[in-house]
Amino acid sequence: MQRILILPVAALLVLPAVGCGKVQARAELKQGNSLYQQEQYAKALENYKRGMELDPSATFAWRSVGLSALALYRPGDNDPKNLQYADTAVDAFEKYLAEYPDDEKVEDYLLSTYVNARKFDEALSFIERRIQEKPEEATKLNGYQIRILTQAGRLDKAFQLASQVQGDERALALYSIGVSAWDKVFHDPGTMDFDSKNRLIDMGLDALKKSLDIKPDYVDSMIYYGLLLRQKAAVETDGAKRLALQDEATMWQKKAIDARKKAAAQPAQAPANT
Repeated sequence: MQRILILPVAALLVLPAVGCGKVQARAELKQGNSLYQQEQYAKALENYKRGMELDPSATFAWRSVGLSALALYRPGDNDPKNLQYADTAVDAFEKYLAEYPDDEKVEDYLLSTYVNARKFDEALSFIERRIQEKPEEATKLNGYQIRILTQAGRLDKAFQLASQVQGDERALALYSIGVSAWDKVFHDPGTMDFDSKNRLIDMGLDALKKSLDIKPDYVDSMIYYGLLLRQKAAVETDGAKRLALQDEATMWQKKAIDARKKAAAQPAQAPANT
């Protein structure tokens, strides 16, 4: 005999309401997708939020909430409403990754949002948690950490951490440190005394030289190595040493030009047969 499932009256009253809520939630999310595709991001965000309120179990939609808020966010604009978009994006991406930790694209979105909103400490804390959760990603995440420390102006810490990264990722990290050193010396010279400026220049030169040791044909590192040598010459008090530094800077500039010409002259690689 077929068994008949008997539910309590209370359950019978609740189930239709839950089902109706999920249906309405899906309708809101679907409408949000349509508005997002039409680039009506503010309206899409409201639909996504209503959908999540109706069905909190639809955790996949946190990605859409984050992307809509990110599309509305304008880096550098300190208007409270704009900053709220950054907070909304960060919160949504974090909630999404809590459910779907293997989505590296959303991880990239989250870290970019942190950096653009200058939430450097939050970004570094997130990376530390991710390294503990996914130690197999430590190399990639250390690369992120170095770039974030660099953008935050914490070049000493970034330079120390660069030793933990290998290969091209290390070359890129060291290059970014060298560029940041040059940028600070060139654009913000009034905030540093003579010794601090010299130390920053030397650290930048060291980072770029190590970058070139890894990738001898790294044209961008050659360019900034020459630019930093010119900054070194500008603070050098010994005339002979200053001229030698200027000559070395010119040599690196020429080397970068030659390397770029050589790369441009290389024939394009034919696509593999399929």
